[in-house]
Amino acid sequence: MKRSVQGLVLFAAVSGAALLLGVTQGVASPRAPAVQSDDKADELVDQWIQALGGMEAYAPLKTARFTITTEIYDADSGRLRRTRPRYVTIARTDLGEISRIERWEGDDFIQHGWDGVSQWAQMNGEPLAPGDKDFDQARYVSGDVQYWISLPFKLRDPGVNLHYRELDDEGRHVVGVTFGEGVGLHDGDTWRYWFEDGKVWPVQIAYMEEGSDRWNRLSFEDIRSVDGYIFAGRRVYHDESGRLTKVLYTHDFEFNPELDFALFSGPG
Repeated sequence: MKRSVQGLVLFAAVSGAALLLGVTQGVASPRAPAVQSDDKADELVDQWIQALGGMEAYAPLKTARFTITTEIYDADSGRLRRTRPRYVTIARTDLGEISRIERWEGDDFIQHGWDGVSQWAQMNGEPLAPGDKDFDQARYVSGDVQYWISLPFKLRDPGVNLHYRELDDEGRHVVGVTFGEGVGLHDGDTWRYWFEDGKVWPVQIAYMEEGSDRWNRLSFEDIRSVDGYIFAGRRVYHDESGRLTKVLYTHDFEFNPELDFALFSGPG
């Protein structure tokens, strides 16, 4: 089974035309005009999905293993400050989507996840309890790793609402995304996707987490394919001044590896 693909997938056939992934150089304001037509939002998202092979390209994904390496940059100098890999295992089961995430923080080895029924966490082999950050964030982090590796297909989940918000001042289509009550842990999260004519992948994304007043801005780079499954290899974050702050690099991806599902359960 292939573990990763180094070549970039830069072209996707849609309606017989080759459409390129676009990457923005500047950062636009995430504010957009009022909702106009959800049909246009559907069209833009469906075009993105079809470029990746349609929903049928997502259906075969049952399990995956991959690494997400976070690179933190100093916004003033542009220098790399630190890196942190997380080792991720996910599965789609009758209980829903389940996840296990492992990482080191200094000399401490932290594992946490969601087994479809309950969240759990442990550090250096010892169980963590509610009130510890890694326990409290386990369910959210488990959903987060599932969400990003499953875009754009996740935008067709029940309870995900797409809204077309007209053109911005650069002539780009803005699609807003909101969530129905009870959809995920943070149904108050707000998202924006910017699309340019002639490009399938969004050229910019911004999201504001529930309870926050700060937009997170990013773009996709390094589009990869492993065993026909296509995903963004890099999520590149900039601040509101356009300065690089963070890169999340997804690599060593395994498609449908055989797993012992006991690994998704917490300490007994």
